[in-house]
Amino acid sequence: MKNKLVLLGTVAALIAAFFIFYPKDTEKGECLDGNCINGPGTLVFKDGRRYIGNFIDGSYNGQGVLILADGRTYEGAWKNDLPNGFGTQANPDGTVYTGAWKDGKYNGQGKLTTADGGSYTGAWKDDLPHGIGTLVRPDGSKFSGEFRYGKAVGEGVLVTPEGKETKVSM
Repeated sequence: MKNKLVLLGTVAALIAAFFIFYPKDTEKGECLDGNCINGPGTLVFKDGRRYIGNFIDGSYNGQGVLILADGRTYEGAWKNDLPNGFGTQANPDGTVYTGAWKDGKYNGQGKLTTADGGSYTGAWKDDLPHGIGTLVRPDGSKFSGEFRYGKAVGEGVLVTPEGKETKVSM
């Protein structure tokens, strides 16, 4: 069980990391519509990226949508070119995170649902489950309890796919 919890944290960190690999300032985009300096606009890049949303001083600020060429998307609040506030990230494989962001990372309350039907709902810090949360595996089993840096710690409740509850100490 512990290995599965650690794996979920690793997956979450990898999923969130796609913003790091697409820095806005490596290529000057073309403003197709609106005001891509101060106001709403649409900015496109040669690599297929597209940002539709609000700009302040040329940076993504306020509400906006980033669409990557491979189909990954983020829709929500931005501050200084990074997801900040509430937003949803969706990947082509069906993995979706909806929740709070800080400086481009999962921080606060959120839910990550993986393509295989697993999920983690609860507190996040720096892209990892951190705080009180519930991990649901694709087979329907679940663990509810405390997480620190992606690992289950302390007391919790393990529920089997058949619904049998067991108190556990991690």
